[in-house]
Amino acid sequence: MLNGKRIVITGANGGIGNSICEIFLKNNAKLVLLYNNNRDNIDQLLKNYKNYKSNVEIFQVDLLNDSQLQNTANSIISTNNIDGIVHCVTLPIVYKNFLQKTWKDYQMNIELQTKSFLQLVRYLIPSMKKQNHGKIINILSSVVVGKPISGVSDYIVGKYSLLGLSKALSTELGPFNINVNCISPSMTNTPLIENFPSKLKEITISQTPLGRIGEKDDVASLALFLCSNYSNYITGENILLTGGQTMY
Repeated sequence: MLNGKRIVITGANGGIGNSICEIFLKNNAKLVLLYNNNRDNIDQLLKNYKNYKSNVEIFQVDLLNDSQLQNTANSIISTNNIDGIVHCVTLPIVYKNFLQKTWKDYQMNIELQTKSFLQLVRYLIPSMKKQNHGKIINILSSVVVGKPISGVSDYIVGKYSLLGLSKALSTELGPFNINVNCISPSMTNTPLIENFPSKLKEITISQTPLGRIGEKDDVASLALFLCSNYSNYITGENILLTGGQTMY
């Protein structure tokens, strides 16, 4: 479905990010993978798909370090154009009353979610404009729709800020045939929820018409569709992926 498209994926070692890498590889994409510290899942991916190694470039970068990010982006575009960007990084979720959180908590979420994305697309969008096409996908959360949950206000603010930027960019980049969309999953089976109370997971399942929490492949499959030519007339959307738990 991707036919040699060159796609940058942030958070490529994370649960959802790595699943997206796998399905994109299977669909003939050329991947540029960004990770921060740990690359165990990336290495396992390359081990599992040895025949695809030539289609993968890997960069270690701290997305919060502006100079590192710029140098990495320059290296990426120095070899070839970019066809797509999938931004799926997030900080660990920490449950605290908002009175127990500091501005630094909010700032860290905003900077990782939104600032790093803004800086990255600044460097890579000229490549897309030159080709007059491109696909940009941000992985958000269903917390940006409807009633927010308690205890994660910093996480919610970070996701909302990225949603706002995504919608603004979809308007500005539309004339260049660049699609910008978001995916908002509900609770998804990744290491991010390992420390969630079992009762919370049970409640989530009971409130979901499909009777389960999401899987990484559910998100990856939707990302594949949004990066393919099958989604060429979709932009500015925030697509809920909740098994029916959230509807609007």
